[in-house]
Amino acid sequence: MNQIELNPSQIITLNDYPIYDNNILTEYFNKCKIGNEIPLVPVLMKKIVKKYFDEKIIKIFDKFEEKNPSAEYFMIDGSHRTTALTLADCKITTIIYEKDEDIIEAKKLVATGRIIKNGTLDHTLKENCEILNKHFNEKPYFMTVEQKTKKMIKEKKLPEYMLGTYQ
Repeated sequence: MNQIELNPSQIITLNDYPIYDNNILTEYFNKCKIGNEIPLVPVLMKKIVKKYFDEKIIKIFDKFEEKNPSAEYFMIDGSHRTTALTLADCKITTIIYEKDEDIIEAKKLVATGRIIKNGTLDHTLKENCEILNKHFNEKPYFMTVEQKTKKMIKEKKLPEYMLGTYQ
């Protein structure tokens, strides 16, 4: 189980646009601005996830991939955290799940607060990939965390005081 700091252009976000709760976003944003640590964002490597995409999604993803070659990881949880970190101009500290044992190890970090208890911890690596395939079949488009954040800024989908924070 590896932890790595990533840029928002390296992470493919979930299609939950715009984010659901500005209060949670504000809480994370304020923590980022004062330098407090926030929980790790779980990601899967693109090369693993693609194996579980059906043909329809592969075609859409291939077009996205051509334009976004640095996007190497799929986020499986953490839209509020990644948006807050991006707005605060911070790197995104992630935990990479490459095998089922990584998920088992991550469960142990819930008690420390480094990982948030969420549904991704209740699934195997394969199951998480299959969930992503289903997710992108329901909403067949891809964006990086950076693209999603910029879109939320442009469309004013964020609290007013956050709109001018990210360049």
